[in-house]
Amino acid sequence: MDLKAYLQRVNLTDTGPPSLSALQELHRHHVLSVPFESLSIHSGEKIILDMSWIYDKIVVRGRGGFCYENNGLFSWLLQQLGYQPRVLEARVMNPKNGTYGLPFDHMILTVELEGKRWLCDVGFGDGIIEPIPLEAGREEKQDSSVFRLRVEGDEWHMERKEEEVWRCLYKFTLKECTFEDFREMCEYHQTSPSSFFVQKSICSLQLPHGRLTYVGHRLISTEYTKEGGSVKTTRVLTDEEIPGILRDKFGIVLSGKLIPKDEDIVI
Repeated sequence: MDLKAYLQRVNLTDTGPPSLSALQELHRHHVLSVPFESLSIHSGEKIILDMSWIYDKIVVRGRGGFCYENNGLFSWLLQQLGYQPRVLEARVMNPKNGTYGLPFDHMILTVELEGKRWLCDVGFGDGIIEPIPLEAGREEKQDSSVFRLRVEGDEWHMERKEEEVWRCLYKFTLKECTFEDFREMCEYHQTSPSSFFVQKSICSLQLPHGRLTYVGHRLISTEYTKEGGSVKTTRVLTDEEIPGILRDKFGIVLSGKLIPKDEDIVI
């Protein structure tokens, strides 16, 4: 596992010693370079919760991954650079019915810098672009989105403002976990009919002024507006077009045949 190769993968040639500005740069470059995707599940490849395997997939093969892969590897990067990241577990909210996923549903990180604790998450998909301070009630504008953290008892709620309404993305506590603690849920998200990743073949990448998302037979382009909103356009894809879209738009070439999927999630 080569640190320099990882930095090249996220379009950085070097990074300075641990600092907030360096952490912000690393975080932003990762989400702008590494897709959030579930394509392994739909192309015959098992996701293995092993750091060297994840490194090979994301850095060597130019792929992306879901939270355990992206945040797991980002944690390794931070450790190599002298940071002291902590791994936390979170539970993602289903916006359709307001229920939360199972414990260890989602992996996030925190880092202590400059007298504050910062939340890092490069593996959510349409989430934060840079770390945000672990402070209740503080609104944080990033690109076209506004985020905040809300506290109820010992639970923190990550929220995003959508049309003047705050929607919870996920909730978490500050209890520290290990990378190994997510092994059972990593298997669940690859096999359960209730898993978002089983029901949808998805690949999504943050862009400087928007987001590009492939799901099933659709390519969705989101462009941020100056007013803080967004404009979405959708293109319907044939089976034959999908491999070229993944290669040209996301830099991804799969080793197995992809079976496109875009079904409603079973609760």
